Amino acid sequence: MRKRALTTISRYMLAGSISAIALQTCLAQAQADQLKTADFQIESQPLAKALLKYSEQSRRVVVVSNDLVTGKKSAAIQGDLPPEEALARMLDGTGLIWTNDQNGSIALRSVSEQVEPAQEAPAPFEVAQLDAPQPAPVASAKSAPETDETKYQETVIVTGLRGAPRSVINSPTPIDVINNEDLARLAGGMPLRDVLTQLVPSFQSATVGSSSFGSVTRPAGLRGLSGVHVLVLVNGKRRHNSSIVDFNSGATSMGGNPVDLDLIPASAIKQIEVLRDGAAAQYGSDAIAGVINIILKNNAEGGRFTAETGQRYGKDGSGSDGETYQASVTKGFAVGNDGSLTLTLDGKKAEPTVRNSPITAKLYDNLPDGSPDPRETTANRRTYQGGLPRVSEVKAAQNLILPFDGYELYSYGTFGYREAEVGQAGRRPNSSQNILEIYPDGYTPYYTLQETDFEIVGGGRGTIGGWDADFSSVFGRNKAENGSTNSLNASLGPNSPTEFTTFTSYFDQWTNNADFTRAFAMPQGGSLQTSFGAEFRHEKYETKSGDEASYENGGYFYTDGSLAGRPAAVGAQAAIVVTPEDEADLSRNAYAAYVDLAYDVTSKLLLTAAGRFESYDDSAGDVLSGKVSGRYEMTDWLALRGAASNGFRAPSLAQRGFAQSSTSVNLVNGEYIPILSKTVQVESSIGQALGANPLKPEKSVNLSAGFTLTPLANLDISVDAYRIDLDDRITRTGLLSGAGVSTILVANGFSGDQYVRYFTNAIDTQTKGIDVVATYTYDTDQYGVFRSTLGYNHNETEITRIAENPSELAGLGLTLFDRQSQGWFTEGPKSKLILGVNWTKGPYGLNLKETRYDKFTSLNNNSAFDQSYGAKWVTDLEVSYGLSDDVKLSVGAYNLFDVYPDENTVSSSIGIAPWGAGPFGHYGGYYYGRVTVDF
Repeated sequence: MRKRALTTISRYMLAGSISAIALQTCLAQAQADQLKTADFQIESQPLAKALLKYSEQSRRVVVVSNDLVTGKKSAAIQGDLPPEEALARMLDGTGLIWTNDQNGSIALRSVSEQVEPAQEAPAPFEVAQLDAPQPAPVASAKSAPETDETKYQETVIVTGLRGAPRSVINSPTPIDVINNEDLARLAGGMPLRDVLTQLVPSFQSATVGSSSFGSVTRPAGLRGLSGVHVLVLVNGKRRHNSSIVDFNSGATSMGGNPVDLDLIPASAIKQIEVLRDGAAAQYGSDAIAGVINIILKNNAEGGRFTAETGQRYGKDGSGSDGETYQASVTKGFAVGNDGSLTLTLDGKKAEPTVRNSPITAKLYDNLPDGSPDPRETTANRRTYQGGLPRVSEVKAAQNLILPFDGYELYSYGTFGYREAEVGQAGRRPNSSQNILEIYPDGYTPYYTLQETDFEIVGGGRGTIGGWDADFSSVFGRNKAENGSTNSLNASLGPNSPTEFTTFTSYFDQWTNNADFTRAFAMPQGGSLQTSFGAEFRHEKYETKSGDEASYENGGYFYTDGSLAGRPAAVGAQAAIVVTPEDEADLSRNAYAAYVDLAYDVTSKLLLTAAGRFESYDDSAGDVLSGKVSGRYEMTDWLALRGAASNGFRAPSLAQRGFAQSSTSVNLVNGEYIPILSKTVQVESSIGQALGANPLKPEKSVNLSAGFTLTPLANLDISVDAYRIDLDDRITRTGLLSGAGVSTILVANGFSGDQYVRYFTNAIDTQTKGIDVVATYTYDTDQYGVFRSTLGYNHNETEITRIAENPSELAGLGLTLFDRQSQGWFTEGPKSKLILGVNWTKGPYGLNLKETRYDKFTSLNNNSAFDQSYGAKWVTDLEVSYGLSDDVKLSVGAYNLFDVYPDENTVSSSIGIAPWGAGPFGHYGGYYYGRVTVDF
């Protein structure tokens, strides 16, 4: 298999090399001509926007102070002109002149400005030349990356395209950009994935009340799909996945091991670009719903220190309220000539947020005389401790850029260490999960996690034979040690330990890329950006069982009380347990080659096409994907755009190999109860006996169409509709149980009273939706600067096919993918509306945001127990004041008015939180204070 894959890849690369050489030879003269002149089609418009168009059409870098372009308009330039002459015409009457700086960029300044050779331009925005995949250029002034992220700087993007710089509004596919200041307002009190939920309409982070590691690494997705359908890049390079398998209920949790965004220090991030469109042909597997590209800071001087503290409003009787303390520092250093090193360190400690209700079930057996135990009236009945976890974490990052002799070496890396503890449902004194000699009044067990994560990247880029080349190697590892405390294995009787290490998981990913790109002037006019490259990726997933006492059956039977003669529950409570038989040790190699073309036919028409071949040396096999997109500028203020692509996602090694046992809380027959459940490996004997089949790649077809509007100088509007058909979607089956399943379990050496699941290509889905994004900036002399935003997403998913029951389960009265499981995909919130306004005047600032989360329904296998939850508005507010140019104080609140989802209508005898698992959480408001110091 591997030999065949290598042969196929070599053929593709040979063909690509021959094509590239031929193209270079045929168009060498055209390229030379392009350096002399370019076809300019730029209408008179605000100067900042005109400079972006100039950079696109001339392929030159422009650096200018923002205050020099504000309020100025450019002259129109039309025709085939030398870039220098075109720029001089465009600047006519603006009072600005240009010079070439030492890096080959074009620097603008006022005619009257006297600039000393060593003087640096204040607060520049840069129109970056992106012929090679790279982060934005290094800014010389500390205020540029840290405090003065202007509207124009935000709009320059690198994700989803190669070559000439483009802005968000000029992109052929929809992209959201989140700058450092937006992150700083949110990333203190909430994880990075929740920050994206707050700012990107079609991104949603799911709420998990208490689900072991699902409460720590909460699932998230884009455009109605899950986290495994979103590719995450850092500085344009593929990020490694987590080793933690997400198997919670909901369409955003598919049982894969997506990237954990929260292990990247937010204070190290310059901006985040979210490409909302299928991009598998450009970037490879996982990019079905889109791409998140995280760009790290790369300033050569200056720094920032931030400290924040806050807590939840609280809820009567629920205990701790999430007190949080966080501090971060980032500092840039000049290295050599024009190089930079940026270092970041983050630390955070958060206490748990607990939301519970009283236990209504009986706790104690009657006394020997038959009378009630008096402890029933005095016992603590709020033993459920589920909610947001107790977390302590430290994260670090470095980003090094080192130019030399016309080339550039770079390296970046991140490190994260996290400890977490999540409370679970209380175990009653009289339950089969308790030993009275150890816990006479019952107990509340806790799931524990110790996680270590790192990634290191090295590479170099420069021009080779006229091509901008980028060579890189990325290695990342995630290790997670899982356990439980204040627990026991009741089957071991009074001698059971109360603390366990239950299993450890590892995920390694080593990715190597070679990328080439070059722009050619076409003989018939316009320019063609030609890019191609290759990738080799090695992945390894491993699980190792923990303490034997966490899974062994000690054979203990109760001798008295209401449980006399019954066996005690087996396994550590509140734990995910992996036995030696469940262990996984899987690895694979993936090989890829791609071609990506962007043809600026005219200044108004852009056409793109991409193709990618990938070959896996496991059951995923070979996949070919492609994409075409286009943008047509009908007027200076209206443009149409659209895209069509097919994509794929290879089954993750975790979906193939993860198996576990646990006592988990599930909704069964209208009541939340703890049940003994087991997930089995697809390729195991028990999986085969239950009808599991080898997993196939998921395959998608993406269609999108939309338009962009700029009817006013500072008003940008984009509207994009989309449809995603996803076949052979991988998820877990419903809970399989009953006499027939028990017989199969016992025949394979398992307990017959377990509920069982496995991963399978269960369904085909079709997701339809629309995104609307608008921003408007209004600058007043008297009242300050107002920047308003609107974001809206409407999204619906329907199941178009459900896999038939395998023959092994025929006649057992089971549904492989039951009604409750179907509801996770079809009945979630259909829409999200975000309205925001940011105001600044002098040292004062205010940020106000209203978010409407749509209604949703939770289905049960018995429709009588369905639950519906209404739509809710959530308000966020922050007020800030600058004590000086370098020190700012901020106070604010997320969920200012303490809004909760509607309450559950089903039984909650074990004391779980009484509210529905709404998309904004059921934890209420959070208030905070923050100090920011720039230096």
